[in-house]
Amino acid sequence: MDQRAVVRCAEGHLFSTSTFPMQNLGPARLGPGRLIRCPQCGRMRSSVLADVRALSAPQLARAMRLEAAEFLA
Repeated sequence: MDQRAVVRCAEGHLFSTSTFPMQNLGPARLGPGRLIRCPQCGRMRSSVLADVRALSAPQLARAMRLEAAEFLA
């Protein structure tokens, strides 16, 4: 089974992604967020790792069912 990370987009939607690289892209760090297409609204959004300890069981289950298909940075 692949490991997935639960993330929250800028609109507050929770979903999961199979990769969430936390690396520097060039000489300047772009910050903790990454551009990912949100599966709920279908738009490219800045997304950050969600604090899974603060989520309820239904929120976590829903986030794991919604998986992002791609990321840009």
